[in-house]
Amino acid sequence: MTARPVPRPSHVRRWAALILLGSAAVLAVAFYLRPSAGGLGTHAQLGAGPCGFLVMTGYPCPTCGMTTAFAYTVRGQWLHAFWAQPAGFLFALGVLGAALVSLFALATGRWPRWHLPFFSPFRLFAALLVLFVGSWAFKIMVGLVDKTLPYH
Repeated sequence: MTARPVPRPSHVRRWAALILLGSAAVLAVAFYLRPSAGGLGTHAQLGAGPCGFLVMTGYPCPTCGMTTAFAYTVRGQWLHAFWAQPAGFLFALGVLGAALVSLFALATGRWPRWHLPFFSPFRLFAALLVLFVGSWAFKIMVGLVDKTLPYH
């Protein structure tokens, strides 16, 4: 088994700059938006229409509340972000983490070294699927308990 070649610092810095640019853009848009107090609908400030799934069924789609969760997260209102959409809150933290890791790579010319023996693409997919579906169920349960669902 041969060792993996070490990427050149200039190559690492180029990728890190792209990741930082993308992450910063997403976080800047989230900061620009005013989070909706209802836990969904923040995306309408970007000119998007209402969620078709919500309009047709009266229940939120799996991504309802994601934009609101991002907007709350960048403001440090993490409990509100979690209640708006748990997966959106964790994804926003992931984007923030990607920005920090890319800053490290820009400064050093290398990526941080992590040894995660339990990590595999299948496990990542399974974890994201459970997170996504679980967050959707959580959003629906909260709406049923606080009587905001079904939406009319």
